[in-house]
This record gives sequence, C-alpha cells and structure tokens, in this order.
Amino acid sequence: MKIHPSAAAGFMAAVMLCALTPAHADGTRSAIEAANAEFMAATTKSDGAAVAALYAPKGQVLPPNGEPVEGADAIQKFWQGAMNSGVAAVGLKTSEVYGHGNIATEVGRYELKDKAGKVIDHGKYIVVWRQVDGKWRLFRDMFSSNVAAAKP
Repeated sequence: MKIHPSAAAGFMAAVMLCALTPAHADGTRSAIEAANAEFMAATTKSDGAAVAALYAPKGQVLPPNGEPVEGADAIQKFWQGAMNSGVAAVGLKTSEVYGHGNIATEVGRYELKDKAGKVIDHGKYIVVWRQVDGKWRLFRDMFSSNVAAAKP
C-alpha cells in the first residue's frame, strides 16, 4: 500500500501533537516557574551573569527587531544592556507549559519596570526549555511587546 506524502505528513503532525502533553504532573511547570523566579531575582539585582547562567549551552534570545543572541557571553551582554538602559525588574507569568522528555515549551506574559516601579513594557513570550544535567534551562527565548510602536 502506498501512502500519499500529504497523508503521511498529517499523520506525523497528529503524532507530534499527541506527544506534546501538559507538563503539570511531572513537576516541569513548577521547575520552570522556579527558574523564572531566579531570572526575576537576577534582573532585580541587575546581574546579567546570573541571567545568562539560566540559559542552556547554545541558548538563544530571539528579541523583537533584532538578530538572535547566542551563547552565554552574548546573552549576558544583551540582558545587562537592557538592565543598564533602565529595566530594573522583570515580571514573568506562566500561562501554559507543554513538554515531552527533556524539552518543554512555556507560553507566558512579561512586564518590565523601571527603578520607580513604572511599567515600561509588557507583552508575551514563548520559551523552549531544555533539561541539562537535571536542571531546566532556557534554550530558545522569544518575546514581543504589546505596546504599540511609536509613530515616526
């Protein structure tokens, strides 16, 4: 029996969707939320090195309107630059976590505040997490603002 390529692709997509199960029962969500708490604490201390340490080897930040930022040194420089430019606190709120094995995907919302506690940006994010040596690390970190861009 010959299977049409589009049918095979559809079958594989269905299998992949079934494999992506909510990651609540195995403690993945709580581990990711704990890592997010470390991220938030590090930004409050303006500690770019501590933020970068939360990323997996070959981790990437995929910022809006910019090129991918890859590797610990570049990620540290990216986040330290954000903190030096006025980001004094990052708030992260997990909405969903799905995973299978050593990979999980988190969807959430973020809020950036300045030193006075004023919200300077807010939006949404998706992070692909990878478990490295038993600890969940950010592998791909993509976010976008909900704030309308200033008109030229």
